[in-house]
Amino acid sequence: MGARWRYMFNEVGLGLRRNLLMTLATVVTVSVSMVLLGIGGLVWIQVGDARDYFYAQVEVSIWLEDGISQSQLTSLNQALVDSPVVDATGVIYESQDEAYEKALQLWEGDPAMQEMIAPEDLPASFRVKLTDPEQFDVIYSQFTGYPGVEEVADQRDILGRFFSVMRFVLGATVIIAGLALLAAAVLIFNTIQMTAFARRQQTGIMKLVGATNWYIRLPFILEGIVAAVLGALVAGAVLVALVAQLRRAVRDMAFIPFIGVEEAITIIPVLVLGGVLLASISSFLALRRFLAV
Repeated sequence: MGARWRYMFNEVGLGLRRNLLMTLATVVTVSVSMVLLGIGGLVWIQVGDARDYFYAQVEVSIWLEDGISQSQLTSLNQALVDSPVVDATGVIYESQDEAYEKALQLWEGDPAMQEMIAPEDLPASFRVKLTDPEQFDVIYSQFTGYPGVEEVADQRDILGRFFSVMRFVLGATVIIAGLALLAAAVLIFNTIQMTAFARRQQTGIMKLVGATNWYIRLPFILEGIVAAVLGALVAGAVLVALVAQLRRAVRDMAFIPFIGVEEAITIIPVLVLGGVLLASISSFLALRRFLAV
């Protein structure tokens, strides 16, 4: 058994050296496709993390009518605190004067804008955090038309545009990665086909002396797997370096949750497994179609 395995691995090494340029081309193609696929995976993780973070910061704004009475204000506050979808500790009332002070701070560098606003221009409001930001419709239906309420609004529309862009980037990355993976599969297919054709006499002799089909095919499949795994490892190293560089670039933007090197490392086993599957399927199909063994 040991001699048979030594022979097999010798054949794998010999095949890789004989087709060095094709092997290098396969490694590069797999690397590019796996980098794109890994970027897609990292973007997916980033979108999920950013969504969770930003949605946790979402507040519902309930704008109040100018003539709201104290009894209406008290009733509304109690109704918000009692609502099952509202975080009771996240109900904050902001008067017109407080809204005016906040506006002055916001436009601190623009005196002209500060002169244009007055306390009576800014309505009082409740800022409300929900236990689940997706439950905005419950709050909207419950408090729209409530005595003293002028308008109920939240920030999900702004976030929705942001996540639409992120989803578009993710979709485009996945499509490009898919095309690159297809190119890598075709290259592995052609490499194995050429290798098998060059060694057709040797495989014919092995068949005559009783070698099984799988014993003949396995060295070719392993050649494709080795090239694909090398490409996946190179892609993993590129992704780790890329994420590390991006982390340094955004370290001053602490308010944005950004993926780290740990997430990039967790992607590597997925890339290696994807490379093994890609090479195995491509090699098997190439041998099944072009070798009569």
